[in-house]
Amino acid sequence: HAWGEKGKTEKWPAALQTVIVDSKGFVWVAGTGAQDSIEKYTKDGKLVWDFGHRPNADDKNFKENNQNTDAFVSKGRFQLDETTNEIYIINQRRVIIYDMTTGAFKRGWGGHGMPLSEITNDPLPKYKWTGGPPTEEKNLVPDLHFVEISKDRKVYVGERGQNRIEVFTTDGKFLQEFYVSPNTPSQRAEDCGGLYSKDFPPCGTTYKLAISRDAQQKYLYVADGTNDKVWILERASGKTIGSFGRNGTYAGQFHWINAIVMDSKGNIFTGEVEENKRMQKFVPVMANGRR
Repeated sequence: HAWGEKGKTEKWPAALQTVIVDSKGFVWVAGTGAQDSIEKYTKDGKLVWDFGHRPNADDKNFKENNQNTDAFVSKGRFQLDETTNEIYIINQRRVIIYDMTTGAFKRGWGGHGMPLSEITNDPLPKYKWTGGPPTEEKNLVPDLHFVEISKDRKVYVGERGQNRIEVFTTDGKFLQEFYVSPNTPSQRAEDCGGLYSKDFPPCGTTYKLAISRDAQQKYLYVADGTNDKVWILERASGKTIGSFGRNGTYAGQFHWINAIVMDSKGNIFTGEVEENKRMQKFVPVMANGRR
């Protein structure tokens, strides 16, 4: 069966972005619309809890800033940490954490672990792409497109505006950073397009992340919707060691890959937006070609 429709399912987001099923079978969804929030449903679509933290719908002059943790617009990209009963939200240039039961704010940080109070609200400088990596930037650079937590309690945040992944402790201490296909024009480049742009190509490489399911979680799989690839990285070093996929509409090819996940058997599932609008499954293969 199916459920989830604006106007029919209570508080269903206008611009759906993320769907997560927790260990108890509850379905969490969130959108990027001005009045969207994070919603918790039963598996049959009954609303259980609304995160809230919406701006006043009548306030036409509302402006987001990186210090306001009470009300903000885009909550569409989030992750659950059931170990500590917390919600991790990536919003603007920050990571902000809330209680999963009450919605109370707990803590947050910006790029390289900077306090929320130090994050600038001024526009970040763009750069002219000439074939090289983006210029250095200490802030987290939007769009922030994923937040994932490993078994050893490291937090991975992907910045499409910088082709970068920053790694933190769960308390916001900066650990390391690494770039994914750094010479690709990032979303901060001057001539960066998007899903609806007819003039410029898409930008940025860090669309979505899957962490491998082996005991040590040795690998990271990064979905890159600009180059239409899945990059394989060593988790410890951040070094890129391989990739698969290329642009196209045939099986095994991608056109604007924007989702990736790995199941307990090592199978990888990907999702594409725009023209392809499909999911694909990839099975693990040994060097000798055997599964």
